[in-house]
Amino acid sequence: MLKKLSTLLFLFALCMWAADFWTTKPFTDWNDKEVQRVLTDSPWAGKITISGGGGGPMPPSGGGGGGGGRGGGGGRGGGPQGDSTTADPGIAGGGGGGGGGGGEASVTLLWQTALPVKQALVKRRFAAEAGTSPEGKTFLDRQEQFYVLTLSGVPGNLLAETQGDKKAGLLDITTLTVPGKPPLKAVDVQTSGGRGPGGGTVSFLFSRTTTFTADEKDLEFASKFGKAAIKHKFKLKDMVFNGKVEM
Repeated sequence: MLKKLSTLLFLFALCMWAADFWTTKPFTDWNDKEVQRVLTDSPWAGKITISGGGGGPMPPSGGGGGGGGRGGGGGRGGGPQGDSTTADPGIAGGGGGGGGGGGEASVTLLWQTALPVKQALVKRRFAAEAGTSPEGKTFLDRQEQFYVLTLSGVPGNLLAETQGDKKAGLLDITTLTVPGKPPLKAVDVQTSGGRGPGGGTVSFLFSRTTTFTADEKDLEFASKFGKAAIKHKFKLKDMVFNGKVEM
């Protein structure tokens, strides 16, 4: 009996060790490295290399794709999302340098409306007060109207592809796709930054009228900035949090 109990305790400890910290620790206990991992190396984040994206600053332009959404840093965009975006000023420029050698740029793609990501943003901003901040609680409790996927570290020269008469074409080719369903097209795009060496951010908004489940396996994000194609697959089963796919 004692041997059997020891075996069960060992297996339990092994499962706890193997489990991701975001399922075993409250976000208020996450350390800086864990927050950074959620934002850059988790089921809700992906690294992408953009070919032909090693350009310079964004050229001056009159109209535009709005600001960086709520949370400061660029103001709110004028798209259909109203107050629903979760753009965070600390994300801008955080996904790696905008300009890479050989005409390539490394960018980070992040589900900003996924609850674990929102928790990481709150922890990063409010630190020890993450669990008691009224502003943080409002941010976490807000019912998102759209899926928001943000590319950070985008070279300034590519941000021009989101502006003016190019915007409609970009939205038409920016999609989320799973097998057996028609592609879900982006309904709005917002940009911020882009004039510094860290690049800027591009946030795509998708309607939540289409839902996704873990049984659908891979979900592919696809877009294209000029000649620079962007594709990344997310594993939906790995994005399950508190019993549902978090996006």
